[in-house]
Amino acid sequence: MKFQGHKVLVIGDIHDSPKIPQDRLTWIGKYAKKTKPDYIIQIGDFSSFDSLSFFQGNDTQQGKLKDAFMVDIESLRSGIQKFNKALGNPSIPRHCTIGNHEMRVHKFEEKIPEIQGLMKKALYDSYHKNGWTTTEYGEFFFIGGVGFVHAPLNIMGREYGGKNAEIQIANDSVHDLVFGHTHKHRDWKAPKIGNSQFVRIINVGCSLPFNHVEEYAKLNMTGWSWGIVELHIWNSHIQESNFISMNRLEKEYA
Repeated sequence: MKFQGHKVLVIGDIHDSPKIPQDRLTWIGKYAKKTKPDYIIQIGDFSSFDSLSFFQGNDTQQGKLKDAFMVDIESLRSGIQKFNKALGNPSIPRHCTIGNHEMRVHKFEEKIPEIQGLMKKALYDSYHKNGWTTTEYGEFFFIGGVGFVHAPLNIMGREYGGKNAEIQIANDSVHDLVFGHTHKHRDWKAPKIGNSQFVRIINVGCSLPFNHVEEYAKLNMTGWSWGIVELHIWNSHIQESNFISMNRLEKEYA
């Protein structure tokens, strides 16, 4: 009997950078080619856009070593094209839920009215001209009644965070939800009163190289997870979830 639901491959925060190898995008593309999902979702922060980092002022030593914006853009385009080539099937819908690091482009451009629209065009062209669709930061993209977003926003318009973010989101959400942002894979199912019976919240972790921790988090309590997540959705719920580690992808597809 043919499966009547949706098979979705979710790629976590990639944080592409000219300084990080892109071979993982080829591995993920090869995995998707083999497993043939109905949809591919990249959960945002495809690129780090360190060139636009507000935490490294241009008058600091680190700031002086930052790449130019277009170097980040060319790296992003290269990564998307590597994935597309490995996938080899342009008919599979590919979608990115814009993350807070892509929002660096928006925020930087807002401060320079003379270039209004130019940087955002470079960003969105990188996706749209390579066959990817996008939704804006904080906006849900729905598949089979399940919402996908980089980071859900709370009543104050801020991202849910902390060790128990999934529990907080489950308390507030009215539908199953898939997100990224914190780089920690977690699967939380919360019972509900009413016809829906439960909501399931899945944090997909990140898709950085295995064991790679970004500089800003080197001294933090991290607990990061490196991989991708395969979901099966039917009856408006996530019914099955499988985490595939970046380490396994490297061993099987490098």
